[in-house]
Amino acid sequence: MNSIMQQLVNQKVNSLTAGELMQLSSQYQNPLTKEQAEGVINVLREEQIDVGNADQVNKIIQKLQTEVDPHVSSIVTQLLQQFGHFL
Repeated sequence: MNSIMQQLVNQKVNSLTAGELMQLSSQYQNPLTKEQAEGVINVLREEQIDVGNADQVNKIIQKLQTEVDPHVSSIVTQLLQQFGHFL
């Protein structure tokens, strides 16, 4: 991945709000409730995210499955796949 693009994606992921996540998920026909989006954001805020670190991303997806909801985890995975060409 282009290091500048990776920095931009990392910055966006690390500053994402629940409202922005809800808009993004709706845009891709996978709407989240406010509670689900806040759960995702809480997990993301536990550590600085590096989208280039596949182990860290997988760990976060696993954490979403157990701490938020398996369905929400699959939505986040789908959203990441939508932007996979940038990664």
